[in-house]
This record gives sequence, structure tokens and C-alpha cells, in this order.
Amino acid sequence: MIFDYSDTTLLGPYKMVSQMREEWLLTVLTFLASAFWWCPICVEPSLNLPAWIPVVLVFLWTGFATILSGGRWFRIVLACTLGSIAGMATGFVTFPTSDGIIASYEPFATGVAAVVLLVISLIAALIARQVSVFLFVQREGLRRALGVLLCFFFALGPISLALTPPLVNARIKRNDRAAEARFIALKRAVEASAFEARNLDRMCDGSLLKRHYSGPQFSDSDWQYIAGNYVKQDGYVFGIWCNERSRGYTIDAYPKETVGYGSRRFCADESGKIGCGADWNDSREACVPCAK
Repeated sequence: MIFDYSDTTLLGPYKMVSQMREEWLLTVLTFLASAFWWCPICVEPSLNLPAWIPVVLVFLWTGFATILSGGRWFRIVLACTLGSIAGMATGFVTFPTSDGIIASYEPFATGVAAVVLLVISLIAALIARQVSVFLFVQREGLRRALGVLLCFFFALGPISLALTPPLVNARIKRNDRAAEARFIALKRAVEASAFEARNLDRMCDGSLLKRHYSGPQFSDSDWQYIAGNYVKQDGYVFGIWCNERSRGYTIDAYPKETVGYGSRRFCADESGKIGCGADWNDSREACVPCAK
């Protein structure tokens, strides 16, 4: 897509029509690319890609596309902004979030994002317009390279969207394995601490648990708060509740989100039975039997 508007009065009718078609094609590709970049961000479950990635792509695409179009920036800016809005709206509608609070803020977030992207696109277009006039107008090799780069940028959206389901499934399997290993190691650590602790108040002391723990890593702050609270690691939350008087305990572990992070739930107490969740029974956190 190489445009030269330096002397449009000398162009034949066929060449002018061809350039107009190429300019409209670039505009359509701009719209589609901007929409596709936001879909992987908005789908649920997602890969949790940072939102600055499509923002950077919008900035770069607007600049490069403005250069390729001979400095005609208005359609590019408009297509980038409208494409981003369409991509976010499509993602939110097609893949609605399970969190009602987040869902209520999505229209507001889309509006704010549209304004931010419009400003970013305008800045990129105005910079690129000067570049196209003073630097790239006669350099066809560089402009062809920018065209190839735009094709690469365009492919990022569809590729990311296509890779999201298998990568999410791989993340779930990895998190499930790590959670099971942590749960088993926590159970052994609590049992060893309960056996060792002469002062029953230290039965679930973080430093004592850490000494007996031999599973996947928890941070120092996790060991400080894991007793009586939940801590997060690899898509799961883990909590321990201790009843020092009876040397009783309950360990609970489950995915931090309802979808996309894990598929299992673990629970254990001093009875030795393994359950699938914990619930308050008026006196303590107790394990809930797994459904058959």
C-alpha cells in the first residue's frame, strides 16, 4: 500500500481509483486490527494480558498507517478509535464477566478508554504526518517495510484470540497440579506442627508451619497471614484454621476465580478425611464432603 499524493492532478483516473481503494482498504484494516487487539483482553477466561499492549499497538499502527497513507490521518484516527470501541463492546457482550460489579462498570470503562485512545491516536497521527512529509515521502523501501510491519501487527489480535483457549486450559492444569502439591504439603506441615507444638497456641504459627512445609513455595508474607486468612498462589487461594484446644484444624484451597484458573477444590481436617470445600458450622470451619 504505497500512496503518493505529491501531484494528484497528474494521476490518471485508473491510478486515482486504485489509490482510493488502497486507502479505504487501509482504513478497514485499521478498524479490524483495533477491534481484534481488544478481544483477547475482554474475553473470559482470558490470559490477563496488560491493557497497555493494545494501547501501544494503537499508537504505533496510527503512526505507521498515517505515513503509508501520505499523511491523511483523519480516517486512520477515526477507524482506530471506533475499532477499539467495537472490539471492547463485542468482547464484553460475547464473553460477559461473572463478576456483576465489574460488569456494571464496563460501559464507563469503555467510554474512558475511547477518549484516551482518541487522544493517543491524534498524537501519533500528528507526529507521523510530519514524518511522512519530511522523511518518508520518497523512500519506497522504508514504506514497504512499514506495510509488512502493519501486517504483523494485524495478525497479533487473531493469533492471541485463537491461542487464548488452549493457553487458559494449560494454565488451569498447571495450577491444579501446583494446588494439589501445596495442599498435600500443607496438610503434612499442619499435622507435624500439631504433633510438635507443646504450646497449643503455636499449632498454626507461620514460622513453625514453614519449617515443616516441603511443597511449592509460599512467600514470607503468606506464612505470616495464612493462619485464619486466605493467601493467593498460582491461581488458587489457601487458608488454614486451627482449633488449639482440640488440636483440630481445617485447610481450605480453591481457585481464586470461578473460571480460568483452576477446576478443583481441596479441604482437610484433623479427621483425616478429604473434602471439597469448607463451611462454618456454628463453631468452626468444617470440611464439606465431595459430591458423588
